[in-house]
Amino acid sequence: MADVDPDTLLEWLQMGQGDERDMQLIALEQLCMLLLMSDNVDRCFETCPPRTFLPALCKIFLDESAPDNVLEVTARAITYYLDVSAECTRRIVGVEGAIKALCNRLVVVELNNRTSRDLAEQCVKVLELICTRESGAVFEAGGLNCVLSFIRDSGSSFRIFQ
Repeated sequence: MADVDPDTLLEWLQMGQGDERDMQLIALEQLCMLLLMSDNVDRCFETCPPRTFLPALCKIFLDESAPDNVLEVTARAITYYLDVSAECTRRIVGVEGAIKALCNRLVVVELNNRTSRDLAEQCVKVLELICTRESGAVFEAGGLNCVLSFIRDSGSSFRIFQ
């Protein structure tokens, strides 16, 4: 973790147009590796604090032009934060429109596209973790209807529902 400059990582996460998407994707993959491989959660959270990184991750979901591959890694990073700390939920809920944006990705899933399917699965995992702590926020964002419609229309195509 000493090799990672959190300020640069955060700056790259906040990029998002044209060639900058490549830098954003690199930063997302790096963040996922840091979160997944960290043997010390406190040190990891000092390096990549949820109070600054989670809003940046949520803003990627709010970017309607973000491609599915970027969103899938973003959802994975959010999942890793949520797996480690229940406190991260309120940071996500605090970003206006973030939960609605996650739900909307379930509405537009393309079953014939592997990346889109992976994104949908990751969104379901994020919503599940958020529901264990802030179910009202998911309900208010229309999450129940989105998830139920997703399961009804596409559920048999996903291993998470079998």
